[in-house]
Amino acid sequence: MHDHHGAYNLALVMLSLGIAAIASFTALDLAGRVRASQGVMRHLWLVGGAFAMGIGIWSMHFIGMLAMEMGEGVAYGIPLTVASLVAAILSSALALGIVQTGRLSFVRLAFGALVMGSGVCLMHYVGMAAMQTQGPLSYQPSLFTVSVVIAISASAVALWLAFKLNPTATRRPPLWQRLVAALFMGAGISGMHYTGMAAAIYPEGGMLASSSGLSTYELAITVALVSTCIMLSALLISLFDVHMSSRNAQLAASLQEANLELKQMVYRDALTQLPNRLMLEERLDQQLSAQPSSFALFFVDLDRFKQVNDNLGHHVGDQLIQQTGARLRAAVRDTDTVARVGGDEFIVLAGDSAARAEAESLAKRLVSTLDKPFQIGTSVVKVSTSVGISLYPEDGQDKHELMVHADAAMYAAKRLGRNNYQFFDPDMTSHEERRVTLERRLRHAIEHAALRLAYQPKVSVETGQVTGVEALLRWEDDELGAVRPDEIIPLAEETGLILPIGEWVLRTACRYAQAWREETGQPLAMAVNISAVQLNHRHFVATVKEVLETTGLAPASLELELTESALVLNPDLALETLTELRALGIALSIDDFGTGYSNLAQLRRFPIDRLKIDRAFMSHAVTDRQDAAIVRAVVALARSLDLQVVAEGVENEDQLSLIRQLHSDEYQGYLCSQALSGEALKAFMQEYAKRSP
Repeated sequence: MHDHHGAYNLALVMLSLGIAAIASFTALDLAGRVRASQGVMRHLWLVGGAFAMGIGIWSMHFIGMLAMEMGEGVAYGIPLTVASLVAAILSSALALGIVQTGRLSFVRLAFGALVMGSGVCLMHYVGMAAMQTQGPLSYQPSLFTVSVVIAISASAVALWLAFKLNPTATRRPPLWQRLVAALFMGAGISGMHYTGMAAAIYPEGGMLASSSGLSTYELAITVALVSTCIMLSALLISLFDVHMSSRNAQLAASLQEANLELKQMVYRDALTQLPNRLMLEERLDQQLSAQPSSFALFFVDLDRFKQVNDNLGHHVGDQLIQQTGARLRAAVRDTDTVARVGGDEFIVLAGDSAARAEAESLAKRLVSTLDKPFQIGTSVVKVSTSVGISLYPEDGQDKHELMVHADAAMYAAKRLGRNNYQFFDPDMTSHEERRVTLERRLRHAIEHAALRLAYQPKVSVETGQVTGVEALLRWEDDELGAVRPDEIIPLAEETGLILPIGEWVLRTACRYAQAWREETGQPLAMAVNISAVQLNHRHFVATVKEVLETTGLAPASLELELTESALVLNPDLALETLTELRALGIALSIDDFGTGYSNLAQLRRFPIDRLKIDRAFMSHAVTDRQDAAIVRAVVALARSLDLQVVAEGVENEDQLSLIRQLHSDEYQGYLCSQALSGEALKAFMQEYAKRSP
């Protein structure tokens, strides 16, 4: 026996190294696909990858043997050749099986390298045995051992690289890293092969010349074409799968982003980005399920928000809502939830246990923060807020009870003058039921002309003569009986009914005054109360002009009475509107002066003719020093601004004597007469004229 080693064909050696590198690159890529796949696809990649890798390693082996020029033809036995291919495929399957899941511990790496290296050696030496020689091959023990060590070491490096370059199922390493790793792995596989070739000792007589095997050239063509096609096919499929996986990942990311946006739309208010009712109810359910000892729910509603929308436009209303949400968020704690649940309605959910005192402190803060004017563009908008509070567990055991009772408390705050807060009381539910009934019956009254006017005379303090009348709204309902104006007006403002009611009052009063003039030949000065909603309505001046033209009443016979709150809601718009009305010759007065938010600086801006002292001050002005001081201050203020003064609610001679001493101009009240119907007023005026000196 002899070594029988010839020279190596450099081109074929380089080809074998290339095949080894391609096989290594394929192995690393497929290892990543196996780790990235799930279920059936993982098994398919494992089987297909093992076949492609095995073909590559096996091809490198036989091309490497072809590179050795033995000087004679070499043939191979088909059974052992197939067996070597099976060994290569099984070794590849083992490698992919090791890298498909889990972490690569030292024990796992050592065991995998040993088994995979043994498989590679088996493939190589079975392939060597497939060579048809004159006798059996033998091997030099030292080189044989070295080849086995190289095979195991190369397998360990291959497994380590497969994990290192594919640490997760989703992260794909850069191409240059995979190319460098493939070259190192290819060198290791080639090193094992050529060391094993060097260890072979061939028998005397060399190779058998047999036609039953495959010739060297036939084998070379077959191996080169088949292995290259299979490995390239595997790589192309892998690249396509990566592309599809990447596209699916992008689609999944887009879907996740869309889901987040949808969730944002479902759970967030579009205008303020605050939680909406759905998210609030979920958080309220979570808080209730935690069984806290106590917490508070606040129902916050802007007062007269509809006026802002109607008079300044919805774009201003939207900005007001946004600024309101921001102020509320700044006023609460991080653990609290501020949600927008309606047009101008917000709910604040206290995030942890809150006693009544803590809830009251937060309610004061909410009312205070919204009481400050809002700067929206060039306009200064003044609104207030009404807050209702329900406490858990005394005011409700579930979310619906708590929300309904907080809502009822909020309406109670509105009834008590707005710009305040109220805790829920069981009696409030009956008030809310009455409010619903009131709205239903008020709409019915408007449709069926069931409203009427009464007229209260105004009297000159100096002469005692009737100088005019004030038109007052009256409503006698079949179900509810007599309904007071302080119930009608707030409800009408909240529901938007104040505009048709206000126009009806103005038209009816002007028609009556003109009819009076036509019947008696004497003018009747008619004072009509105007709501803040009407004053700030963009078509209010046009409406007044149309009513005067239609009824024929002279503008000088009309006086419009406004509250202080109507002026401070939007001072700039109010000034513009009042200036136009004053230019028409219409008199203007501030009703219930001293109960609102106006000040001297504001009063000087407006073209006001007279101030009316609220009856609340006059009722105790004779007996209460503080009320008397207020009345004196109002009269002094009016005189300093060259305004006339009208005292309301004068019911006795002592009160009349006081305002006479203060040089008030006019008064009205029961001392002269209560409010009378149109017909009753005519009779009263005739009788009063007889009594007057």
